[in-house]
Amino acid sequence: MADPLFWLVFFSAALALNLSPGPDLLYVISRTLSGGRRIGIISACGVCSGALVHVAFAALGISAILATSALAFTVVKYVGAAYLLYL
Repeated sequence: MADPLFWLVFFSAALALNLSPGPDLLYVISRTLSGGRRIGIISACGVCSGALVHVAFAALGISAILATSALAFTVVKYVGAAYLLYL
């Protein structure tokens, strides 16, 4: 695990994934073009905060729990659906 080649490959792949455009970038660009710079910055902050929450949950092991427990996943799924209906 301490092999320098492993870390070089890992960080190269992580960098490539982070630099490649995806749906988040398209969302921020479209919001910026339609609403202006301020809306674009707010959209970028929203995307980043969502990624931060996802990474925090993964670091705490909550993602692993959801992947292995059907009950936990179902609860989160229905809570999310209820939140969307509320919105």
